[in-house]
Amino acid sequence: MTRGWQLVVVATLAVGCGDSGEKPIADSGVDGSGSQTAAARGQYIMNVLAQCTFCHTPLREDGTRDLDKLLAGVDCFVDIDSADFTDNGNGTGCVSTRNLTNDATGLKNATDEQIKNAFRNGIRTDGKKLAPIMPYWVFHNMSDEDADAIVAYLRTVPGVSHTVKPNEPPWTQYNDGTAPMSPFAKPSDIPMPRGGENNQSAMRGRYLAGMAGLCIDCHTPETTPMSFVLDFEKSYAGGRVFPKGSLGLIDPSYPALIMTRNITPDATGLKDWTREQIKSSIAIGKDTEGKAVCAATHGGMISPYAALEPQDLDDIVEYIYNLPPIENDTTTCTDPGCGNCQGPPVQ
Repeated sequence: MTRGWQLVVVATLAVGCGDSGEKPIADSGVDGSGSQTAAARGQYIMNVLAQCTFCHTPLREDGTRDLDKLLAGVDCFVDIDSADFTDNGNGTGCVSTRNLTNDATGLKNATDEQIKNAFRNGIRTDGKKLAPIMPYWVFHNMSDEDADAIVAYLRTVPGVSHTVKPNEPPWTQYNDGTAPMSPFAKPSDIPMPRGGENNQSAMRGRYLAGMAGLCIDCHTPETTPMSFVLDFEKSYAGGRVFPKGSLGLIDPSYPALIMTRNITPDATGLKDWTREQIKSSIAIGKDTEGKAVCAATHGGMISPYAALEPQDLDDIVEYIYNLPPIENDTTTCTDPGCGNCQGPPVQ
């Protein structure tokens, strides 16, 4: 496999396996009257469901999130020309994430429509196109109400002065339109649960996992490497490959590349898992053997999914439990250096 696979480092740059050492950024989602505000809903979507803080907030050296720079963007979020994915200074490979705060270097002067056009349609506020490492092609299907809630929340984020480092080739090819944009996922691309449209909980989970959240992104293979086009005939069947460094795995005992798991109820996936076991893997990062799953979205010290609302977690689990089964054995990798990851026991 060529180093082109590194373009698959999507919006889940993580810090590794194990217990939660820091509570995720999450709001109760209610105001003093007990009803959810638009800004609180937007905060919940961005900081929990859509995991925006993963890419747009820098980390401290200890792996915790730098809340003084919440959503202020990250210079050279990943350098695909570097062995350790940090900026090697050669002028190529770096992609940076945008400053989303209420500062002139961020979104302060952007209109509501410009902001929504960015995360739903992939058009930056300066009119250029976003690199598809930003999954606008998933968020395109987000409801108008939730999109408006995100804008309402962003207007409350304290401004941080930070002019983000420009992207470097090959990412600039997306920005200037030389490389094609990723096609939007059509609603018909998002699998229906086996229970049918009358299965209300699973249908809510379908929206949370495949339109407002990114389960479908990480757990669905691309049609071809680097294409950022998902193979929806294998939705949720796993097979996305990530470098161990992007998952925060520095121990040499871990394989160089980690493949995401098939989470459909096939024998090669989660067929024998109970709803409670699926819930445990999502919220606290514990597999059926009590070992840590290797992604910080599920149990790392900055895990956003630990803060899922109980009903939302139930709905996502119900959807995953009722996905159409797809045979796709992701327990072994054929690429050199590729393998599976099993972390330490979760306490």
